[in-house]
Amino acid sequence: MRLEPERPFARLLKGVVEALLLQSLKGSLRGVYLQGELPSSPLVLAMNHHSFYDGHLVWLLGRLAGKPASLLVAEENLKAFPILSLVGALEASRVREALRRLRRGEWVAVFPEGVMRYPGPLGPVLPGACWLAERAQVPLLPVAARVVLRGFEHPEAFLWVGEPLPLDARLEEGLGLLLHRLDQLLGSTHPRQVPEGFREVLKGRRSLEERVRPWVEALKRL
Repeated sequence: MRLEPERPFARLLKGVVEALLLQSLKGSLRGVYLQGELPSSPLVLAMNHHSFYDGHLVWLLGRLAGKPASLLVAEENLKAFPILSLVGALEASRVREALRRLRRGEWVAVFPEGVMRYPGPLGPVLPGACWLAERAQVPLLPVAARVVLRGFEHPEAFLWVGEPLPLDARLEEGLGLLLHRLDQLLGSTHPRQVPEGFREVLKGRRSLEERVRPWVEALKRL
């Protein structure tokens, strides 16, 4: 079943699903932090995949940039949750539709490792993202992502947007290096500090001690 976003009821459902995605991020993560700039041009976004929230984060990046972002997903996943097509999910086999969306000026996002992997170095990269970018003649944008539990009660998401890669660049090298740099930066930063160069783009759920701190400070002043 494919839902058509232009129908009135589908538009209503789309708004509901987007609100639920946003609430999921705000209610589950302490915050989302971004480094780098999001281009306004059509592009293929290539991001590593290691957490449940990665699809949510692709949607958020498109929202922040004001661009429709279609995430290529396995057909079995979209059959199980067809409503996700209203917020950009697209069967990985629908290559022609992905190209049409790129030519309309939209984004298409790919998890080039092909599977969700345990957090670590970038795994082997499949050729699909590079093929789409070359076929549509659009830039390839590497994004390194980490969702990690550090010094607070709830996990935090860090997204490092790299420079758009030329069509002849090696995605595995560019994205792998960006992810390595992100891991190094997180490893060298105090767990209660935001890594240098990152800015908060979505404020989420605060830890218990953060919520009660104003009351403690008020009591001290009595």
